Amino acid sequence: MFTPVRQSRASGEIVTQIERAIFGGELAAGDRLQSERELAEQFGVSRITVRDALRVLEARGLIRVKVGAMGGAFVADANTDRVAESISTMIRLKRMTLSELAEARTIVEAATAQLAAQRADAGALSRLVQSVEASRPLLREPITHADASMDFHVVLARAARNEVLEATVDAYRQLLVPAIRDLRDEKTGRATQKAHEELVEAVRRRDGEGAREIMVTHLEDFEKRLRRSLAERAESAERPTPALPRLVRSRRRSS
Repeated sequence: MFTPVRQSRASGEIVTQIERAIFGGELAAGDRLQSERELAEQFGVSRITVRDALRVLEARGLIRVKVGAMGGAFVADANTDRVAESISTMIRLKRMTLSELAEARTIVEAATAQLAAQRADAGALSRLVQSVEASRPLLREPITHADASMDFHVVLARAARNEVLEATVDAYRQLLVPAIRDLRDEKTGRATQKAHEELVEAVRRRDGEGAREIMVTHLEDFEKRLRRSLAERAESAERPTPALPRLVRSRRRSS
């Protein structure tokens, strides 16, 4: 499957060849790669070079490395964790904000709701009904209801039958759950529940435009509450705090 590589850029070429095998379908999720020794022989490099390449592939989420007798390098299943991690890193580096994320979410999920209404089959509609019914008894438990509500959004995205949108919405779920929990009370939970039930009915009627409008109103309300909460936190952080006692004893000056 693999060919010898040039020593000057060996690690990068190994990464490229294994990536090509995964993307081309020669290696499938769950497949175990050859051992480091066998890969080193096949590529014509040292085991250290192979190990470096495997670390890069693991960091990119293409393989997972297990230790132990049954260990080795395995082709990873595709998931949305890397999408969420990338956006989370950008937020932590202050290259984007939670309010920007919420704004983008409104745009993406409005289109997703419209597609779901147009494309959902009987199975997808049944899963939506089950999701919204499962969250109704949780209304008096705001945090648990918040988690169930975000699950509904992922189920709705799956009904749109677009894997990019589903992955994006799932990433939003992972990133925004803490903020949604903080903002959720029984009143907002009831408003959310009502919006979700209306979305299910719009999907049932195949009313794409209606589903879009419901989602926009639903998420714009969340966006406003999030912006207000972030502004309050910023204002609180700017207030002067009482001086704390010194924790380090200052040295006496010698006379």
